[in-house]
Amino acid sequence: MVRTVLLAILLTCIFQNATFAAHQEKAAFIRHDDLWIKAATKERKLTEGEYVRYPKWSYDGQWLAYLKAVKQDGNIVYDGELWLYNLHTNKHFKMASKVNKNFQWSGRENKLAYLVDKTLYVVDTKPSKSLLASMLAQGVENFSWLPNGDGLLISAKKSEQLHSDIILSMVMLEVDRHRPIVKNLFTIPVGEDEYFVSTSSFKWSSNKGWISFLLIPTASMSADANTLCLLSADGAVFKKVDEMLNYVEWMQWAPAGTNLAYISGVGREATYNKHLLLVRPTPLKKELITPAKGYADRDLVWKNETVVVVSRSAESKEGRLDERPLPRLLEVNLLTGKQKQITFPQKNNGDFVPMVGKGQLYWIRTDRQKADVLASHFNKKEKHWIKNITVPSSYYEKWNWEEVFDLYTGVMRGDGSHASSS
Repeated sequence: MVRTVLLAILLTCIFQNATFAAHQEKAAFIRHDDLWIKAATKERKLTEGEYVRYPKWSYDGQWLAYLKAVKQDGNIVYDGELWLYNLHTNKHFKMASKVNKNFQWSGRENKLAYLVDKTLYVVDTKPSKSLLASMLAQGVENFSWLPNGDGLLISAKKSEQLHSDIILSMVMLEVDRHRPIVKNLFTIPVGEDEYFVSTSSFKWSSNKGWISFLLIPTASMSADANTLCLLSADGAVFKKVDEMLNYVEWMQWAPAGTNLAYISGVGREATYNKHLLLVRPTPLKKELITPAKGYADRDLVWKNETVVVVSRSAESKEGRLDERPLPRLLEVNLLTGKQKQITFPQKNNGDFVPMVGKGQLYWIRTDRQKADVLASHFNKKEKHWIKNITVPSSYYEKWNWEEVFDLYTGVMRGDGSHASSS
């Protein structure tokens, strides 16, 4: 009898894991600080009594990476513990502490890269290998995987001096990853009157011909302005494009062609002077998409190569931040110029971080106290897909939704994020 019950429990667990693994679109999310996953209508809690942030799906959706805090004397001590969870085995593995939040999965296989004190590591999760990380480079400011997954693009200061140049290099992964090949791609000159100390992570255009990233000045300056740059993939052409906040999710390449949509504007407040623009690298041409006055854009995603979904609110720079207008979602047709509202949140609610799945739009709705994930087959009735996710940290009305939510669609970008994610 006991053996029969145990077998039934085991088969149930296997079936549940298979259900979550087989479903193409699924979500990892944080609720009451614990890690959960959802596929179709099924939710499953993965941790108990923890403090988890930044869940990130692997290339094939079989692994989750996340950061976890530790508890000491009943208090949360956030030390950036990097953990991996395997959906098939239902096991959690601790990888490292003091991990930078920019840890990334390869877009071609289940390899994870992460930074600890500017040292870059990669771990391979193949079943035949142990989960041991290999050190690739030191002095790294930021990085992203190359689109084909055979290496990483890294940024590093030439020296410790404030005005030293920033070097972009490709670290190629060979069979022996203890001895990677490093190839310099481009050196960004930093003048005596400039204070650039690092870069953001990197994003590739759909044709892999261009790279976008931010040049980041010292911390106090970075809160208000960073420089959007474009670099040809061969390192031959470098262009400084515009100024924007230090949010890489606010720059998105079109799914086809070489159009880059981004939210421009200086000043740390997300509710003012934030406008959607479109830039084409050759010849360099910028186009304002947001209506000239009275509106601020907050998030964006490409629906297809000609339509952008944007989170937009009435522009405001007066009064308390927590009383300023919240946004709704609009579709912007770049060919016709037509812009139409597609979500209608109730008063004191706002719609953020639009994400595109297979024929479906996802987004997060919040009243600043609670948050839900909604879904809709474009322009059809919306539904609540996930209720009551943790509201993440915010900075001047910009919420860091990547802290608490990641949507898996089966398609990865060159920076290790899923194509639907902003």
